[in-house]
Amino acid sequence: MGGAVDIHLENIDPSELTNDIVTVSQLQVALRADGHGLQNRLTELGENADTSTSEGLFELLQQVAKLLLERSSYWTHVLASSETVYSREEAEALFVQRSLHERSKFQAETLSNVDGVIREQPLPPEPSGADPTLRQTATNRSHKTYTVVTLLLGTADDQPLFGEIYTTSVLRDVLQDISMMRSPYLLAFELLWTPQLTNDVLSEKELAVDYGDMIAID
Repeated sequence: MGGAVDIHLENIDPSELTNDIVTVSQLQVALRADGHGLQNRLTELGENADTSTSEGLFELLQQVAKLLLERSSYWTHVLASSETVYSREEAEALFVQRSLHERSKFQAETLSNVDGVIREQPLPPEPSGADPTLRQTATNRSHKTYTVVTLLLGTADDQPLFGEIYTTSVLRDVLQDISMMRSPYLLAFELLWTPQLTNDVLSEKELAVDYGDMIAID
């Protein structure tokens, strides 16, 4: 159950980029699902974003960074990686690899907006034999429930955007830096979040199973 908004690597004005060095970054944030309206807001942004243009994707990135910063009191876990590669082909392969890895965790993409084309589909029924203790809903949730937001970026930076993140203060600084990024440097952006449906949440067990490499922060 996830939402996705993305754009593929694009050429930019040569004056803004003098080499083929690209930095591919992933920033993943888990938040407590405590009625902060995050899923509704992400869905609204995803549906209204102009994903057919670089300008529209850059605006979306700024809005999502601001949205996460406004909900810093709900942050619980983070996963961060930023890797610099030396060709567009290698960067695109790495970007796609990370995207497919994250999308594979979704039971379904209930909302997607790719190149300006919006697709929505209902949540499929639970597979036969599924563990009923994994799923949580807004009306039947355990003490701890979560939403996970993932930002995948390809940028023209010649060095990683950030290192590992262990504290809320560092995560805040990274999100602020992302929100102030110069627009020509954004070559690719994909926004993923799960669950997308507002009456759905991730249980603590689901978070451990699907996102066990995320680090608890305080």
